[in-house]
Amino acid sequence: MKFEWKKYTLDEVCSRIYSGGTPSTRHPEYWNGNLKWLSSGETSQRFIYDTERTITQKGVDNSSTKLAKKGCTVVATAGQGYTRGQASFLMIDTYMNQSVIACEADPRYILPLYLYYNLDNRYEEFRLLSDGTSTRGGLSGWILKRMDIELPPLDGQKKIVNILEGIDRKIEINNKINDNLVA
Repeated sequence: MKFEWKKYTLDEVCSRIYSGGTPSTRHPEYWNGNLKWLSSGETSQRFIYDTERTITQKGVDNSSTKLAKKGCTVVATAGQGYTRGQASFLMIDTYMNQSVIACEADPRYILPLYLYYNLDNRYEEFRLLSDGTSTRGGLSGWILKRMDIELPPLDGQKKIVNILEGIDRKIEINNKINDNLVA
């Protein structure tokens, strides 16, 4: 496959890049509702179909959490272990905490899954770019927005995504088979 690649910043190819927030845990009425809420540790999953915790509408209304839509790529921005720099693709709508940044692909420039595969492949780069302003290190929206990304045309992105998505489907099938063997 030979494509003419163009260089952009992530800010140029994303319609939005933003982080979330956490409702106060001092208010039990903010938690265990019917709205999904993503923590940075859950970015260990490549594709997110569900979240460990949920919040209430009151929790949303009284915090800085934001809704990340299905099809967004999310990146964990903090953590000493493996977490910081992990990318995941949302298969659901979910609210998220402040240690997660959502990147919404602008379809004029980049396919949502292409954005995910690109960012997922840049884990080591994310780790190196961590700003180190806290004891845990961290990425920020400011850093992510200024990152360079080289893109082929959309038809080239589609061909690449089809190959990678096919591999991921096979991995998911194999994981389900393995889970059944263990059970």
